[in-house]
Amino acid sequence: MKKAVFFDMDGTLYRTELILELSLTQTLERLDAMDISYIEYPVDRFKEIMGVPTNEVWKHLLASPNEEDIRTSNDILQENLVANINARKGNLYKEVEVVLTHIKKQGYNIYIVSNGDEAYLDAIYKKHGLEGLVDGVHSINSVTTSNKSDLVRKVIESEKVDIGYMVGDRASDFKAGKENGLEVVGCNFYFAVDEELKEADHVIDSLEELKQLIN
Repeated sequence: MKKAVFFDMDGTLYRTELILELSLTQTLERLDAMDISYIEYPVDRFKEIMGVPTNEVWKHLLASPNEEDIRTSNDILQENLVANINARKGNLYKEVEVVLTHIKKQGYNIYIVSNGDEAYLDAIYKKHGLEGLVDGVHSINSVTTSNKSDLVRKVIESEKVDIGYMVGDRASDFKAGKENGLEVVGCNFYFAVDEELKEADHVIDSLEELKQLIN
């Protein structure tokens, strides 16, 4: 029987709050120069919708979103995010290595399933040495529906996973876990929303608590 733990990346393994505002501010400065207008308080709005696929973000942030401006804005944001990751302006949560090592020792495969773009995830994976700890990194870009439930389902089917856990901090993670028969662990971290956490089977305040749950 193949066991697996599926992890969200942003706000679950990676402290995205350390680079989010910086990267978005850098992006907005470029958009100003290109006369692409956006809503008031875009940083606050981005934090509210954290967890939606990247191609959806700019539908919420641009004043008059159209396909070309959405694509341009997202390309610039991804470029800034990757640059800030490579400059080590963000970091993993400090318990990540210890906790993932523990989970591997319990016989679980570990997969990252994220609404982030491939280049962004790849930058985190390589810069923070996740190669020996993670069995696969899967971006929402790999499914046509931009639906995290479909992404998790695709990985379960391709990797022939029988049972496991979904670990994340936002509603899309909990929904993806529930719809795929996984036990859901909600992370009460920076981007978490109390109302959404009610959908999780377990709620943790630190990744360290996974060592008691998954053993």
